[in-house]
Amino acid sequence: MSEGRMPGRQATIGSLQLSRVGLGTAAFTLDGSQVDAVVRRALDLGINWIDTDIIFDRGEVERRIGDNLTALPAGDRPAVAVAVGFDWDGRSRQAQLRPTLEPRRLRRQLERSLSRLRIETADLVKLHVGVPSDASFEDAWSMLLDLRQSGVVRSLGLIAPDSAHLERAERIGTCDSLHVEMSLLDRRVSDGELLGRRQPTPAVIASHSAASTELTVADRSDDDALQRMRLLLRTIATRRRASPAAVAAAWSLSWPGVAAVAVSVRSPEDLSAVAKAADIELSVRDLSDIGKLLPALGSGRGPVHPRRTADAA
Repeated sequence: MSEGRMPGRQATIGSLQLSRVGLGTAAFTLDGSQVDAVVRRALDLGINWIDTDIIFDRGEVERRIGDNLTALPAGDRPAVAVAVGFDWDGRSRQAQLRPTLEPRRLRRQLERSLSRLRIETADLVKLHVGVPSDASFEDAWSMLLDLRQSGVVRSLGLIAPDSAHLERAERIGTCDSLHVEMSLLDRRVSDGELLGRRQPTPAVIASHSAASTELTVADRSDDDALQRMRLLLRTIATRRRASPAAVAAAWSLSWPGVAAVAVSVRSPEDLSAVAKAADIELSVRDLSDIGKLLPALGSGRGPVHPRRTADAA
């Protein structure tokens, strides 16, 4: 085990065993050395999966991650989550992305991602469902289920679904995971029906955007609510012998049904600061103190306390 590696608590996502903290790529720049350094730090910390999406960078990060994967022994390679549901002409990073659920286009998107990553099997494929017209949803989901059955895909998930989409998907075949933004700065999903559902249910993977990570660092903002939340996170972090960033991610992991969190970071140091989140058990006091401040942040109208949501489910 490498120095600094976190204990290996894991989440079961379909056929995958993933670390409860994953590496998100939404905050990556296209600096190749930065991507390399963050991926190396993730592996050193015991993080065994990377979350990607072409909407962030038109596939450039996938190419860089592919370089890292080919340099690793097969047994040491992290799992990679890819996303389908948005298409572009593939020639320019400035080209407009267009939502699509047309099976042929989705299959082509997946093939391009696998080519950029230089792998033959997709560990986890996420389908964007928030498109203007979803008349082809069942066809799209059926095609992905066929790919999972044939072994091209290991696990399947839905990005930002509502309960209706989940029900439509599961009438056809099992959904392994739900991917939602769930952070101190965006808790809208907590007001829906996805969190706290009775078992059996797909595992929820929460995403922390770059903005959510930045909530935990000091700045000179005059926003009183932000400053009070930063102070509280620092106080809890001191009690837990962790960083404020780890406390913020641990809050997301405290919600019922949330199995893992993909945290977007910009540097190896940022990742080291948040990696301990999986091992932090926030107390009732911690959760209550955070909950009292959340309404002032304007981060959604949903419940503010994970355990109360679980009790009500």
